[in-house]
Amino acid sequence: MTTSQFRAAVLAIVTVMGVAACASDPQPPSNTPFEAGPTSPPPSTLMPTTAPAATENPEPDVPNQTTITITVNGTPVTGVLQNNAASASLLAQLPLELSFADYGGQEKIAGIPMPLALDGMPPGGSAKPGTIGYYAPDQAIVLYYGSVGYYDGIIPLGTFDDVATVRDSPAFVGTVTAGGAE
Repeated sequence: MTTSQFRAAVLAIVTVMGVAACASDPQPPSNTPFEAGPTSPPPSTLMPTTAPAATENPEPDVPNQTTITITVNGTPVTGVLQNNAASASLLAQLPLELSFADYGGQEKIAGIPMPLALDGMPPGGSAKPGTIGYYAPDQAIVLYYGSVGYYDGIIPLGTFDDVATVRDSPAFVGTVTAGGAE
């Protein structure tokens, strides 16, 4: 055997022994990047002890709905508007005095002075009793007291709580304001 063959054989044996030693290592893996010992840095320098600043100052809660009041022949009816572009543009127009008329035995409808923003809103929808909606083709706020199937242009904005008062009232002039009943 030549010297170079001898070195290759020794290298092969050392490699096999090293792999075997790694496979049978009884020590569990370390969770830190350094082994503990006199030359290792103290644990406090390895991992932060406080949470990052972003979690210390969470963002303030954004309300997902706004309360409104609609007067129906002197009776306050409370509603809530969802947090979306159309509701925000309605809120920007409040307070409003609107003339509501019955339409189709299922809703009271009133035109509003300016159209609502429809960014991110669906092209249409359906409504069940107690829905506050916007009918985009007529630029109108709608208080649904009956169920209405899907129509293009119906944009649900929120809900109101007194379906019977709205349903049983003849045409009326009502005030729509932000906030609860006073």
